[in-house]
Amino acid sequence: MTARKRFDVTFYSPWIGGLLRPGSASASGGAETQILALARGLVRRGHSVCMVVRDTEDGLPASFDGIEIRAIASPKGRGVWKLWWGLHVATALARSRSSAMVQSAAGVETLIVGAISRLYGRRFVYRSANVVDFDFGRLDRNRLRVAAYHLGIRLAQVLVVQTSEQVSLARQRFRRQPVLIKSVAETAAGPPGKSREAFLWIGRLAAYKRPDELLALAAALPRMPFRVVAVPGELDEASLRAEAGRLPNVEWLGPRARTELLELIGSAVAVVNTAEYEGMPNIFLEGWARGVPALSLHHDPDGVIESEGIGLFAAGDRERLAAQAASLWSEEEGARASLARRCVDYVEREHGLDRALDGWEMALGLPSRSRL
Repeated sequence: MTARKRFDVTFYSPWIGGLLRPGSASASGGAETQILALARGLVRRGHSVCMVVRDTEDGLPASFDGIEIRAIASPKGRGVWKLWWGLHVATALARSRSSAMVQSAAGVETLIVGAISRLYGRRFVYRSANVVDFDFGRLDRNRLRVAAYHLGIRLAQVLVVQTSEQVSLARQRFRRQPVLIKSVAETAAGPPGKSREAFLWIGRLAAYKRPDELLALAAALPRMPFRVVAVPGELDEASLRAEAGRLPNVEWLGPRARTELLELIGSAVAVVNTAEYEGMPNIFLEGWARGVPALSLHHDPDGVIESEGIGLFAAGDRERLAAQAASLWSEEEGARASLARRCVDYVEREHGLDRALDGWEMALGLPSRSRL
């Protein structure tokens, strides 16, 4: 009998499937984009990497860019099916023999990954995805699920966070000293910030993402174009789409393949964020990498939007947000080019892949390999 392959690290990332089939419009968010960038980078440094992923309707490849893919069927319902799903996840993780395991985003599955890691003597690294990870009860009112998540955090040998703000939150809420490893972004080719077609909002239709705030902003600025890339979520898409349809300056778009999303970001006046809470939004990073500023209503991660001059932050003030959007729209070419250059310079200086991989090798207990 052939021994099962051993890996240096296994990533449990159930929603990453849409990124593993080029051209797919299946929903994957910023956390998944970050995980894929890290996994690819580790493979290019010579580490063996596995991913445990929910299968998609059109199936998944057995491998992707040197990453071995272990696809598991999605749960079919609630109750006993959820228990079945948890056992299925645990089995898949146990079979993906590795020295370390990584999971991101708060939930019951944090406990599953932590328990399997502890049972098989593997290193468990939890990566924060959002500031709400440190106040999960705000997002999920079920006490059992919140308790399961907190127990999972206790089982993690290492907590990796994205921002200094999250370092403080981890100390306050978990009494843990985390490792700060910034999110990564790859600078786009070509001149930055050349196009300027519309303000762009990308996100899942979740209550905390506040797509209604974006529509209110568009209504306040009827002469300025807005695009909405809406990923289905718990909010009623039909009613939001109908409201958007009453605004002639709003183009409502459904999920897009990653290449199309990047083109939309590159042609944006600004990437708009109206969420009540965030981590380091991946759409900000992808915008800055293309010379596109951020326009944020509620959250400025580590204050970089203001301190680095790479966008505008309204600090929760809706009228201020509208005024800021108007100023970006009317900005002269020279000022816009300078802003675009600051965005790109910031990403190159603070969010390079090599620096992040150095940190992740240490967090995972892997030998340091040569730079890419």
